[in-house]
Amino acid sequence: MLYGLVLDSARDGIIFQYGANVWKRVVHELKLPADTFDLFTHYNDELLLNISECLVDILRVGTRDTYLHFFGQDFFRYFAKLGYDKVFRVAGRTLRDFLFVIDQLHDSSRFTFPHMRHPLFHVTEEDHTGVTLEYKSIRRGFTHYAMGSLTGIAKRFFNEDGMRLYIRDDLSTNEYTHVVLWLQFDNRSHKPENLINSCSLPHVTGTTFFKVFPFSILMDSCLIIRHLGDNVKKVFPTDTILMGRPLNEVFQLIRPDIHVEWDKILSYGRHIVFLMDNRLPLRVGPTGKIRLKGQMKYIQNKNMLWFLCHPVLGSADDMISAGLHLTDLNLFDSTSELLVTNMRQSKEVEDAFERQKVCLSQLEQAKGELSKYHRQNQDILSTIVPKHISLMIRSGIPTCSLCESYPLVTIMFTYIVDFNMSTAYLEPIEILEVLNTIINILDSITERFDVLKVKTKMDASYMFVAGLHNRSNVIPDSSEKFGNLFPNEKDPFGFNPTETIAYLSLEILHASKRLINPMTRKPFGIKIGFHVGPAIGGVVGVQQHQYCLFGDAVTVARQMMDTGEIDRIHMSHAAYQQLVANERFVIDHRGETHLKDRNGCETYWLTSVNHSFFTTLINRTKNLSRCPFSGQLL
Repeated sequence: MLYGLVLDSARDGIIFQYGANVWKRVVHELKLPADTFDLFTHYNDELLLNISECLVDILRVGTRDTYLHFFGQDFFRYFAKLGYDKVFRVAGRTLRDFLFVIDQLHDSSRFTFPHMRHPLFHVTEEDHTGVTLEYKSIRRGFTHYAMGSLTGIAKRFFNEDGMRLYIRDDLSTNEYTHVVLWLQFDNRSHKPENLINSCSLPHVTGTTFFKVFPFSILMDSCLIIRHLGDNVKKVFPTDTILMGRPLNEVFQLIRPDIHVEWDKILSYGRHIVFLMDNRLPLRVGPTGKIRLKGQMKYIQNKNMLWFLCHPVLGSADDMISAGLHLTDLNLFDSTSELLVTNMRQSKEVEDAFERQKVCLSQLEQAKGELSKYHRQNQDILSTIVPKHISLMIRSGIPTCSLCESYPLVTIMFTYIVDFNMSTAYLEPIEILEVLNTIINILDSITERFDVLKVKTKMDASYMFVAGLHNRSNVIPDSSEKFGNLFPNEKDPFGFNPTETIAYLSLEILHASKRLINPMTRKPFGIKIGFHVGPAIGGVVGVQQHQYCLFGDAVTVARQMMDTGEIDRIHMSHAAYQQLVANERFVIDHRGETHLKDRNGCETYWLTSVNHSFFTTLINRTKNLSRCPFSGQLL
């Protein structure tokens, strides 16, 4: 299992490098329960691999290992954001020094991340051109993440921009990963050194030494235990024979991950920290456990190894498990102080953790509500401006720059006759009820068509436009970056905008029979007219956006409505030309109509759907015709 810290660093890296929209795509594709991760919660190892594979599908460049390498390299930028970079700055003067203490850094984080199962890194060879580093982990598939981490550390903290990293050998199995890496960099600070030619300890008596270091083990060249410190003896039963037994029978070497051999221990030098657990049962019982951590020192004049160590203790439970007391601990280190402080703060930490869980739960709930309101706002915005305009507004483009020219759109006006006259005799609440009924009926019809209701006036007149929504290509690379955001679900038959308006006008005319005038108890009359032509559209307003259309086509469409007749659909010659070719509608010639400030022009009445054409293509009922968008009878 991975701590959420690793996954959240990947999330932060994706947003930093590729943008928040890419991360949203990842969350959507993988169906993640939230778009952030709790730093101290455990997650499945496969999740990081799945995120990498998802990026390959979204960005269509690189491989899974490419993004794992990126996550590893970027981890330390994220770590620095949290303020933890100081730990790495003091880890070593040079990159070489740091490579020798990676395991120590991992081990020191056990108090913050007590369940972390970290990988093992140890240097096996080095010269002035670089080092050979062995990487071992129980996780499969994370080699390139580790390589990216090493590259990131070298660049960020040691200015080793020219470091090269190669896989020299892969000894992995199905159970674990074991990779031998070669790190090539300027390692001239290397001085050949091992335990044999290191400075030996000063000559002191064994009695004095074991008083100073009660946690220590003396071994000969065959790794047979010759002496133990008193505190090591105390944890084992008094009848357990320890002296004269091989080290590997009494203790299990945890780190470094090597066979317990004299030559190997000598070759590791002074930088390696050894970690061992007991194999034999302790005095407290078979469940007892003690872990010793320390350094191997070579006693040259005796040809022996001295393991100077201390117990690894994180809590009072660890002391009880090992059968130790505070009086058994060294007075010159901070172990006892740490244990007492930890016992005092454990309750506070538990309480803080519970409060954090409550806050996280409330945060997730608030984020869910925020996401719901965000979707609602997007839906509302998409109803008052074209979809491609709403996307540009959400992406931060200033509204003052959102002005476009449309070479051909279809504009329709509708007007409820006698509405203004009736409102003079109605109570305010009755006026609102009538308006609400009209708006709800028209909105329920409009939402099924690929049109935009541009304007609604209090005199019950409306303006509809078709031909604006199919403009998603105005955003460069929108299909690649955001996917198919604009599937034309409202036009499954591929009608042109004028045909869409024609179907809409027929359905509005049909639905107008339900608009009852409360004064006469009869349906309101309705006038409908539409025209086809060029127009200019843009967003006006800052706090409250409004989409407006300008141009001669708007004026002509309005006059088509004004010069029409009640309960009839009036259209211009330009609109007629868009409809006549496909023969989907029955159209009657009206004749010459005089418009304001214009010469006479030929206009037409849209009467109904062409039953013979429509029933063969869409409707299988011979005697009835239905709207292809809503299924209503026409």
